[in-house]
Amino acid sequence: MTQIKENRAADDRVARFVNELARLERGPLAQLRRGLGGDERSVYWLEGLYARTGYGAAPKHTKDALQLLAGLYALKPQARDEGEEPDISGEAEAAAKAEQAPSIGRLMGRLYVAQGARPSTEKRFLALLDADRDGLNYQMRQAVMLLATEDLTPDWVRLASDLLHWGDPVRRRWAREFYSEIHREPPQGSAAPTDEPTEPAQPSAPEGATA
Repeated sequence: MTQIKENRAADDRVARFVNELARLERGPLAQLRRGLGGDERSVYWLEGLYARTGYGAAPKHTKDALQLLAGLYALKPQARDEGEEPDISGEAEAAAKAEQAPSIGRLMGRLYVAQGARPSTEKRFLALLDADRDGLNYQMRQAVMLLATEDLTPDWVRLASDLLHWGDPVRRRWAREFYSEIHREPPQGSAAPTDEPTEPAQPSAPEGATA
């Protein structure tokens, strides 16, 4: 029971961080995007977000993962007008939703299917799985931008949790979900695609003709 409470608290903390991102205006979002593009200047104001969401004393690798998540979020934030308050779910609700949300692996599988089984999409996904923490920024940026071409958006709380625990278990789960998605059985009753040529209809014989 204690372990369940600890996991829920950690999930809620991630959800609080994502909710803070939803409040950012265009200027800070642009700064986060530049960080993904190779601008190595520190984003010092992120320390305020860490402090407000329970990550103030977190180690550097944790904050690096959260900054990566923030930059990815800034690539495609929820559109809203200037001065309009963002629609933010409660942390517990967002955390519960994230547990059921598709991972990047499953979303990349859906992208692969939507693009007609394009080999380059699978290669891009496998390159993402091979990335260490130093190369993760570039590969994740490419993945999120590819998903956006088919209007596929990650669940940011789910993605944050995976980035915070980046390692072989997350890689294996993403790979399993990617391949289960691209090899999913078609719904019953749907016509299965076939490469067999269909025979042309034979013309009917004119009236009065004999064989």
